[in-house]
Amino acid sequence: MAGIRALQKRMARLEDAGKPKPSLIALWYGSFDAWVEGQILPGIMDGSLDCADMVIVVAALRSWEGGAYAR
Repeated sequence: MAGIRALQKRMARLEDAGKPKPSLIALWYGSFDAWVEGQILPGIMDGSLDCADMVIVVAALRSWEGGAYAR
């Protein structure tokens, strides 16, 4: 019976390893979109962040989030 339990635990670890891991932005803010709406858009509106630069930065981070953490 102990062998079956060990196999079940190993299978659970393998299944968890195959699941996509959320990015740090998603962990800190709940989602990537929440971060953009809560941090980036207000910064663009008050002029502390440049609109043209932040579009590029957000696009790069979004592609990184989808690629690096989707594995």
